[in-house]
Amino acid sequence: MKAAVGDSFTYGEELEDRSNAWPTLLGYENHGLPGASNEYIFRTAIELATTCTHMIVAWSECTRHEIYTHQPVTVHRHKQFQGLIQTNSRWTELPWFRELYANYTQEEHQFTRTLTYMVALQAYLDINNVDWRYCSAFSNQQMFLKYSTHPLLSRLDTERFIGYPSQGMVEWAYKTPHGPGGHPLEYGHQRIADAIQPHI
Repeated sequence: MKAAVGDSFTYGEELEDRSNAWPTLLGYENHGLPGASNEYIFRTAIELATTCTHMIVAWSECTRHEIYTHQPVTVHRHKQFQGLIQTNSRWTELPWFRELYANYTQEEHQFTRTLTYMVALQAYLDINNVDWRYCSAFSNQQMFLKYSTHPLLSRLDTERFIGYPSQGMVEWAYKTPHGPGGHPLEYGHQRIADAIQPHI
């Protein structure tokens, strides 16, 4: 099986027909999720690793949080997960989380957490003989440049990280039509697929 894991840019949010999302265009099973955090991406890639031969992991922005409660919370339009909140533009529904996010989070720590997932996952995929590639949806490109001396970067296999450090889906789909929510539409997904294709 060939699988692609990522957030809404992988899922094909705002496409009229999700068969036009870049994973399907490349012949990969689509495991994208709107609003997905890097925790979700890491966890899903681990779960798929033992049944996968090829995988593309499209990392989301490092500042997304994933938190748990005992109550169901509706997230990202019509997505609902019992006990799991994947926060994005809807975090204002949780006033206590606004305080946590605004005053008690630190950007470099969040970036370090994402790098930890990247380094750990590449080792796990290698152990399971998965032919893998990484790329970024958005935001990580700026973090790679801002924290270019971070010690964990020396452990990241940048040869298999498409577009590293300054290119990702935002750049590949630049100046193509986007939906009201800012997601690339059909032509943008084709451009993303075209950027990934030579590396797989």
